Amino acid sequence: MRLIIPLIIFVLSGVIGHLFVLTSLPSFIMGKAHQTFEAEGIPENVFVATPRQTPQTQRIVRPSPDLAYAICRFDTTSGPVFINAPTWDGYGSLSIFNSKTDNVFVADLGPESDFQGIEVRRPAENNREGALKLDGRGIALIRRLAPTQETYDVAAGLVSGATCAPVN
Repeated sequence: MRLIIPLIIFVLSGVIGHLFVLTSLPSFIMGKAHQTFEAEGIPENVFVATPRQTPQTQRIVRPSPDLAYAICRFDTTSGPVFINAPTWDGYGSLSIFNSKTDNVFVADLGPESDFQGIEVRRPAENNREGALKLDGRGIALIRRLAPTQETYDVAAGLVSGATCAPVN
């Protein structure tokens, strides 16, 4: 009987701690990512190609050296954002992550793709059909298979044709 109250307190503490980590940690991680990107001069609402991944340029654990990456920070609090990227002759994808690090959207950018872009809006806004509902900040990430410097250069050149901009 003497152990029941401490056991209940222990279980409740574990459950509360677990829920706190699950709800707070992802937002904290995405907030740090936005701060890091901002400190590095990566603007909002513009895709920016990252350098080709080599052991010298790796900032995260094991990014693929065979992929060309481009990122865009965006924020829907001031209005909807339109995101699009050109297709590619090889493997390519566009992923959108919300403020809790959840991957909420993926589009194929390969040669058979008919992707025409997506509008990202806050849930409270009058949403158009087909718009992605996302409240606040997010990150769009383009990945393209580019195992050589030549294919990387072509993939990096496609970034200028990508869109990550407020809808007027």
